[in-house]
Amino acid sequence: MPGLWSADVPEGMSHVPLAHEMIDPLKDTTALIAQVRAGFVPQPEAVGAFGYDFRQVVEMIREANVLLDDAGISLDTDPRRVAKSGAAQDAAQIAAIEIAATGAASPRADAGADPNPGASP
Repeated sequence: MPGLWSADVPEGMSHVPLAHEMIDPLKDTTALIAQVRAGFVPQPEAVGAFGYDFRQVVEMIREANVLLDDAGISLDTDPRRVAKSGAAQDAAQIAAIEIAATGAASPRADAGADPNPGASP
């Protein structure tokens, strides 16, 4: 908060202002989504506008996704699985998300090793 601390906020401390009340939640939400998608408002700032800490929200979403995935439940609000239109994401999109989430595309530690050690060139 300006005036309470120097420019350096103490480690592990953050400030999230009180949430504003929406006049028309559908229009306000649609406008905020458009602003985030266009890059006019950073996602952490958009989350903060509702009185939430972005890091806590990310962790809550991650935990919820793990629980839902473990239970085999797919909600129509899950953009990893369902497009905005309500249709299922295509298989390539889902595969890319799963690979990114599990680290399956990460290079192995021995990726630079010679596959045929001791073989003469």
